[in-house]
Amino acid sequence: MVSEEEKSEIKGKVAEGKILTRVIIEILGKPKEHIEKALRIVIDKIKEQEDIKVVEEKLFDAEKQEEMFSTFAELGILFKDMQTLLGFCFDFMPSSIEILDPEKLSFKSNNFAGLINDLLTRLHQINLKVVQNNAEKKVLKKNMLNMLKNTVMILLSIKSMQLEQISKSSGINEKDLKPLLDSMVKENIINLKEGVYSLKK
Repeated sequence: MVSEEEKSEIKGKVAEGKILTRVIIEILGKPKEHIEKALRIVIDKIKEQEDIKVVEEKLFDAEKQEEMFSTFAELGILFKDMQTLLGFCFDFMPSSIEILDPEKLSFKSNNFAGLINDLLTRLHQINLKVVQNNAEKKVLKKNMLNMLKNTVMILLSIKSMQLEQISKSSGINEKDLKPLLDSMVKENIINLKEGVYSLKK
């Protein structure tokens, strides 16, 4: 709970140009103890940030949501300026932010342009990471597929097998294995005759 003295001090900071906000930070996951600990770590990290002051905090117990748990914190935060607030949003991805004080914000056109450019720079950085992650994912998927094909070929070079046998020997469940075997048959890498797979000679 914020005391009257603290409220007065906050008002003074807002009068100097700082921005008072109510921020919701939410974490979803499991187990329950892990996400509650993770939320505490996030809040401690927020408190370490320059030009940010946490003036109030309320933590809520994790609640079960289907297979996961959800917990959140409601924070009162003073930001030095809009640029700091914007950076915070990208760094901590809050669920929501409400600007409590001041009621109106005004910007010089060059300052506002700076904010937009900061926003665009961060969006481009995120986009670049997404593109890189997608490219890495494609390479990993291709390599994994080649490894699985090689595993099947090595098993079938020892002896011809049915789907169930290949599944047991490779450790890949039948449901995931069947499409791979079908594609290998289409690619003319292996044969399928009366439910038995064999290596193409």
